[in-house]
Amino acid sequence: MYAVNPIECIHLKDEYDTCINKSIFDKDLKIIRCHACNDESENWICMTCGVVSCSRHVNGHAGEHFENTKHPISASFSDHSFWCYTCDTYVHNTPLLDICKILEDIKSSNKIVPKKEQNEEEEEEEEEEEDQVVPSPSITTSSTTTTTSISKQTTVNNTTTTSSSSTTTTTTTSTTINNEEEKSESESESESESESDESSSEGEESLTLIQRMKEMIFGVGRGPKIVAPSEQEESEEDEPCVLKKPTIEEIAKYINSGKCKNIIVMTGAGISVAAGIPDFRSPKTGLYEKLDKYDLPYREAIFDIEYFKKNPKPFYVLSKELFPGSFNPTTVHYFIKLLSDKGLLLRNFTQNIDTLERIAGIPANKLVEAHGSFATSHCVLCKKEYSTDYVKERIFNDQLPECTETSGCKGIVKPDIVFFGESLPSRFNDCAREDFTKCDLLLVIGTSLKVHPFASLINFAKGCPRVLINFEEVGTNPYGGFKFNQPSNKLDVKCIGDCQTLVLDLIKLLGWENEFNSIK
Repeated sequence: MYAVNPIECIHLKDEYDTCINKSIFDKDLKIIRCHACNDESENWICMTCGVVSCSRHVNGHAGEHFENTKHPISASFSDHSFWCYTCDTYVHNTPLLDICKILEDIKSSNKIVPKKEQNEEEEEEEEEEEDQVVPSPSITTSSTTTTTSISKQTTVNNTTTTSSSSTTTTTTTSTTINNEEEKSESESESESESESDESSSEGEESLTLIQRMKEMIFGVGRGPKIVAPSEQEESEEDEPCVLKKPTIEEIAKYINSGKCKNIIVMTGAGISVAAGIPDFRSPKTGLYEKLDKYDLPYREAIFDIEYFKKNPKPFYVLSKELFPGSFNPTTVHYFIKLLSDKGLLLRNFTQNIDTLERIAGIPANKLVEAHGSFATSHCVLCKKEYSTDYVKERIFNDQLPECTETSGCKGIVKPDIVFFGESLPSRFNDCAREDFTKCDLLLVIGTSLKVHPFASLINFAKGCPRVLINFEEVGTNPYGGFKFNQPSNKLDVKCIGDCQTLVLDLIKLLGWENEFNSIK
């Protein structure tokens, strides 16, 4: 999770293929350790050459590597963020979501499963064929008989994936740009079926992490991937205009038209203020304005995982004010519940940790708690799960919730809230990748859009209306953000003011007052 806004710098926008080399993940990363000092605690991988180096918080070898090579982009194994040394800032864009998933798998397993002998032989054959400028072999999964061809020099591929309950089908469209004859489709399919049968008998565990990385990068066995804003700019002009003009009245008509069936709602702390829970950044009343009594080195430290490991007490003192059970859902929460009841809600991506979405009755499968919640807790050392009641009892008795494992683990039990320096739940990336290609209306309510990668999600809802309901205007960035003030704006609507009042006005425009009142 980013504490500052990342950008899509020029190296990602115009030099992506030069700076981002996905083949670096083909090498053996059994142990993630700095190439210079062998430190294993906090390392970055150069996205150009794959060299692993420690951060400035250790011995600073990542910075030295940049000075020697001028390779701009590196990725963190700790929190899966990306840093551009040339631009001196955090960076991010849509294609990097797949790499985030790869980093997550490497971090969780901390090793690459050894390849079977037959895979090693196949790789040797692949290298020989590449030297002879022959199109590279295909990647297959155990659930498909269709071949996805990948060639670094001679073939350009566009791959889409369709998933069902029993099979995964991968369709590949290839354009060949050389004079070499392509391998016949029947031969490719035959080889794919043979490899698929062998891998099926060995079970899912026999798949190497390298194979899974490639599947993630190229979309095999997954739902539709999010298209980068730059790839959608051309098609955006061809999108039918679903609004006569960008107003909330037109949004209400669009929702009631029957054409709007996959609404994504992004929510932040602002929707819970009416419940009595302070947001984070509002002047004078925000949570960060009330942290002086904790003697923190900086405000965000209370949610920083490294600071928590050294001094968890401030977080638990603050948790007494935030802990679920003392607050009730607001108008906005119940509006989202109504969208779900009507079959219009595709997903609610929320930054909130207060669980009020659950209390309002929004189904768990419709929720993505991007920053975690108080709903579950685990020991930071042995990972044993603890009940919410245990943590609550300790906190409200002014005691640290310590692990009770008989093995002698003395770790601290932490609610499953995503701190700065921790990875977002895998469900966030999985749902973001699939949902935003289906989104036909985006509602952004009560968020400052300051924390990434959550805030960058608005960039990926393209070709559909987007509505900001917020106390202030946010999200107007040049990387796919809102276009409220641009003459070309046809789809972005802003409603500035109290989000509870504005959502209630929308409910009235929709004619849903009676249904809404019945679920509160």
